[in-house]
Amino acid sequence: MPLPRISGYDMPDVPADAAVRWSLQRGRAALLIHDMQAYFLRPFADDSAPLADLMSNVHALREACAEHDLPVIFSMQPGGQSPAERGLLKDFWGEGMSAHPADTALPDPLAPRPGEHTIIKRRYSAFHGTSLEHLLTDLGRDQLIICGVYAHIGVLHTAADAMMRDIQPFVVADGVADFDRPRHETALDYISALLGRTLTTRTLITALSQQRLAVSRR
Repeated sequence: MPLPRISGYDMPDVPADAAVRWSLQRGRAALLIHDMQAYFLRPFADDSAPLADLMSNVHALREACAEHDLPVIFSMQPGGQSPAERGLLKDFWGEGMSAHPADTALPDPLAPRPGEHTIIKRRYSAFHGTSLEHLLTDLGRDQLIICGVYAHIGVLHTAADAMMRDIQPFVVADGVADFDRPRHETALDYISALLGRTLTTRTLITALSQQRLAVSRR
């Protein structure tokens, strides 16, 4: 089926119940900006929630992580995939994006910078068939902050893959978006109960700033 048109909705909050209370550590964490390509953002209504909030929060997360020396990683899907590359995803979503930059490009404010990393993925999880796990190992990171789209598909499967590799996933509740609010909330509930920690953009940025302040006072 094609991607649905997405009506506006307000970002949900962090689920009230949480299975884990992991502490985000500057020296252990990396940021994954998941699939923020034009093809996946086009179904959202422009300049309204949740897209406006998503863009603002992902940008803020990227800037905070760069300021605090956390690695920034982008996952991107290639356009114009062959039937073999597309595999069973074609049965669910059709041909997928074209190879044209109008589909594959990231928004200009999120264009990768020197020193940032990009991985190419062809399935829901950013770990499946990619170098992500090896990259995190090389970077000495075992915590993964996840933002982007879509919460109940790629974000959820990436969080599950991270947990099963003993990499702690931190999913940003207002830094992801979905087809609608119920799916968004269901993904956050599932992640919070079984896979990792959910937190807000403000909480995450505050935690990074407080850790830097604590180090500077030593």
